[in-house]
Amino acid sequence: MKKPLLILLIACCSLALKAQTADSVTNKFNKIPYVRFDVFAKFPNGDFEEYVKQHITYPAGQQQNINGRIAIAYSVDVEGDVVNARLLSNLSPAVDKEILRVFNSSPKWVPATYRGNKVEVNIGAIFIVDVNAINKTIILTKPKSAVMSDAEIENAVFTAVETPPAQPGGIEGFNDFLNRNVNYPQSALDQKIDGKVILSFVIEKDGSLSAFKVLRSPSDDFSIESVRVLKLYKYTPGSQNGKKVRVQQVVVINYDHKNPNDHSYKYY
Repeated sequence: MKKPLLILLIACCSLALKAQTADSVTNKFNKIPYVRFDVFAKFPNGDFEEYVKQHITYPAGQQQNINGRIAIAYSVDVEGDVVNARLLSNLSPAVDKEILRVFNSSPKWVPATYRGNKVEVNIGAIFIVDVNAINKTIILTKPKSAVMSDAEIENAVFTAVETPPAQPGGIEGFNDFLNRNVNYPQSALDQKIDGKVILSFVIEKDGSLSAFKVLRSPSDDFSIESVRVLKLYKYTPGSQNGKKVRVQQVVVINYDHKNPNDHSYKYY
């Protein structure tokens, strides 16, 4: 199964951009691989957007006024370096070159981590660019963020949050919970059926699980048993901006007829 992709937008704005080619900016953002993380990469000198705006200079050779949006994708690697900066939309060769120069000259970031290991993450940004060829100025601003109502925020389901949900006792505790509670369906044992059940669900603000979807399963019996057991479990809920929020999660539960009491779990 191909996991839905997620790209963190520094501009925090809607990607409802006008397509510049058959492959729209939105589609280009969606094609950037998502990497799971616990702690996201951090720019050490305040706001990276402000760094970009303060360090950009009027590009040599730019002779026309420009006002438009530019989209850029880049990665922060395990050493904290900005790498693979590339434009997903363009304004002019001179402006494009200058924006890439600023991104590529970024100071080192604090790398992202996942389960204690440094990981490379992908980031996207959108800027409004105003070029005045007479005054020789170039000004970058961020698009206005879409404002969500309190009700929308209250009911929103997040796929990534500042403080991710956690299993009490960690992964080992969750594996122990599965091994104590999952009953290997007898019909599957008799037929020596095994495999992986992949499920998605929503972790509610009280830690309970809802909105179960079986994404892949070798057996209906496995699907029913997996959902039954997960309904018994509670996470420590995730939070965003200091508030508990609903978060979507995907898990894998293993069934092996040779080891019917071992249902080792992993993120998908």
